[in-house]
Amino acid sequence: MGNKKKDKFFKKHEGEQELASVSINARFPKFSFEFCFGSDRSIDKAVKEVKLSVIEKVVYLSQIPWVDIKALARENGFEKINKGSFKKLPNIPKKFDAEDKIVVFRLPSGQGRLIGYIEEDTFFVVWIDTKFDMYNHG
Repeated sequence: MGNKKKDKFFKKHEGEQELASVSINARFPKFSFEFCFGSDRSIDKAVKEVKLSVIEKVVYLSQIPWVDIKALARENGFEKINKGSFKKLPNIPKKFDAEDKIVVFRLPSGQGRLIGYIEEDTFFVVWIDTKFDMYNHG
């Protein structure tokens, strides 16, 4: 490919990447619990009050597009924490094994945290930390 053709090719695809990013940011989040089983931090092990908190959080976030969720303070939105900051990460799904950052959403009323990974417009909940002992809190 000549330089002009190559530049034109990259310029065209650069715009497509921006559109993909914008469209994901404009979408409303999806939530998956498919990996949140099989450890002592799973949704099925949570007490009723925590499950209600999870539902409250999911309902709240489901009404807000990703662009607005990303703009929320970490107390209402999420933060990304380095994998090395975690003391324990039982049953990391192979799909996310190479990820360096882990996403944390706080539950209402100090009930705990939803911990997992974002892929496109879906948040995959992997752990529910109600003991606040999975990572060092700063």
